[in-house]
Amino acid sequence: MAETKDFLFLFPIITAAVLLLSLLFPIMSVSIYYSVIPFSIAGDLSPFGAGIMEQLEPYLLIEPDLSGLQMGLLFIRIAFIVFFILGALLLIISGIRVKTGNRELKKARKKWLRNGIFYIIGNILLYVFFLYGIPFSLEQLGITINLGVIMGIGMILTYVAGGILILAYILAKISE
Repeated sequence: MAETKDFLFLFPIITAAVLLLSLLFPIMSVSIYYSVIPFSIAGDLSPFGAGIMEQLEPYLLIEPDLSGLQMGLLFIRIAFIVFFILGALLLIISGIRVKTGNRELKKARKKWLRNGIFYIIGNILLYVFFLYGIPFSLEQLGITINLGVIMGIGMILTYVAGGILILAYILAKISE
């Protein structure tokens, strides 16, 4: 069991590094077409920095109902920042506790599996919400908008982080 702790504690720490690294890259590339005003903009949705949010601001003066779209984009940015920073801190603590023996590997690996699945399913739900949920909610307000979404490196790294945690669970289960 001591040999298992010697290398398995690295997986949540590596995952935390991947999550923090994903905050430096765009979450997704977004293209918006609104036929009433006819405008079309495209840009990256990044957790930090400029992007599609700043390009959308001038159009809010013309069509204030688009503020729902801006709020959806802002919510996604804030959620990525908060969940990934907190998740990274908790994963680092989990890895250290497994290494020092304060946390049983059996309990830790269940949390790793749960978090890995959460990162993957959460990304899928976010993508579906962005592709269908935001246009549907704006359509209820009478705004027909076309969104094009392409996953960015930040979102792909989240899938990688989930995969690393699931791999850590599998290796911990095998080494029992």
